[in-house]
Amino acid sequence: MHMHILIAGGSGFLGSYLIKSLVQAQHSITLLSRHPERVDAPTGVKVVYWDGDNVQLPPQDKPIDAVINLCGLSIARYWSKSAKQAIRDSRIKPSQALVKWLCQLEKKPELMLQISGIDYYDMPSEQCSETDKNGDHFLAQLSKDWEATVQPLKSTSMRVIIARLAPVLAASHPPLQPLLLATKCCAGAIIGDGKQYFSWIHHSDFTNIIGNMLMHSSYQGIYNLCAPNPVPYSTLMQALAKACNRPLWLRVPAWSLTNTLGEMATLVVDSRKVFPKRLLDAKTSFQFPTIEAAMDNLCQSK
Repeated sequence: MHMHILIAGGSGFLGSYLIKSLVQAQHSITLLSRHPERVDAPTGVKVVYWDGDNVQLPPQDKPIDAVINLCGLSIARYWSKSAKQAIRDSRIKPSQALVKWLCQLEKKPELMLQISGIDYYDMPSEQCSETDKNGDHFLAQLSKDWEATVQPLKSTSMRVIIARLAPVLAASHPPLQPLLLATKCCAGAIIGDGKQYFSWIHHSDFTNIIGNMLMHSSYQGIYNLCAPNPVPYSTLMQALAKACNRPLWLRVPAWSLTNTLGEMATLVVDSRKVFPKRLLDAKTSFQFPTIEAAMDNLCQSK
């Protein structure tokens, strides 16, 4: 079945990979963008202006079957008070606008897929699955509030999916890109004691799983969208160094990053051991289930 999919926030890193995959699967795409003139969209993708606050679509050739919300500024920036507010607004406001528009539609799409983050959880050293409790730090509260914006849709006929997404690995984008460049220059480093866990997903598994979620009505509710094998940070860097055929000899104390990056250092120095329990229960397959397989592929593709 070929679907008509409306994507908000699809002009960034995640959207570029996802749209390419969906176009290859012969789905029709309408992309909402604040700057349509800057979007280098694949042939056949319709780009429509929106301001992030109001959804006004031109007449459509076919009804919209699904909506995917990828809106959100990158969190890889110094977390000043104003930056944290911008990060929050870039997620909450577009999501609220999409939900308000969907609630007003007489004929609603079949699916709303809302991206969230694995930072939803209280991050101890133990593993987390979809039923674990919410944390009380900045990203945890942001994820909770972000997910709450779709609550009105649960009383409609729409299928609602919340995908708590781990860092997506691609050679050309953070978080892998700077690690890859440093490692190739023999400057790859283990942060802190290297025992903090890193949850992740290869960009191909990200796009494949989203595609499956679109097509199969059995997917509904909250899912951790991450590989089934989180690894200690030292293992991540060792796999990267081996794939690049480079030594790994540097260590950076955690306090130095905290002093330099402030609160944002949590992205590197804190442990995130998250498992995709519901995806595994659904027998979802992963093309790159291990960090070694992912690094071998990503380092060869660069």
